[in-house]
Amino acid sequence: MSGEEKSKETIQELFVKHGLYIGSKIKVKHMDKFIFKLRPDGVYLIDINKTIERLNIAAKFISYFPPGNVVVISTHVYGSKPVLKFCEFTRCIPIVERFEPGSFTNPSLKTYLEPDLILVSDPRYDSQAVLEAKIARIPIIAMCSTDNMVSDIDLVIPMNNRGRLALPYAFWYLAQRVLIERGELTPELAERIVPEEFLEMAAQEVKA
Repeated sequence: MSGEEKSKETIQELFVKHGLYIGSKIKVKHMDKFIFKLRPDGVYLIDINKTIERLNIAAKFISYFPPGNVVVISTHVYGSKPVLKFCEFTRCIPIVERFEPGSFTNPSLKTYLEPDLILVSDPRYDSQAVLEAKIARIPIIAMCSTDNMVSDIDLVIPMNNRGRLALPYAFWYLAQRVLIERGELTPELAERIVPEEFLEMAAQEVKA
């Protein structure tokens, strides 16, 4: 087994262990192609290989733009802190906890931004950002569970997007991949980008 194959297997195991493959009991038509099987309790399970594939594609896409032109959004309690950590490493712009209406459509607001790309952790929680990005014709990457409507999303990352552990692990992996695509992941930086950093942030949010 090659080092690359071993690494991929390890990521698969980590993602499964931390629940990235667990969907919901609802399935929308456009998410069907990402589903692995239906569990006996009625929960749809996501193909973890497709999760990894789409995270890699998302990282490449993000790397095409200057960091300051990429906005990463999560108003979900388990997504806010991982987004802040992701943006700390990648220098993208975070919007967490609350998205100010008009931030992409009203130039008179202090919060107004004109990003080239946005990433949201959940199109349902972050629906205002998705709506405004669509109006402003900003490409949208979204982490989507089996029950998310994806008609306005340009790139879907199929995964558990509401999990206390799933979101930190997804953003940890994505941060590494973005830096690899940019050619910025030095050995020193790689040592700092560890799951514990993202999980610790999530734990603090839960305690709060």
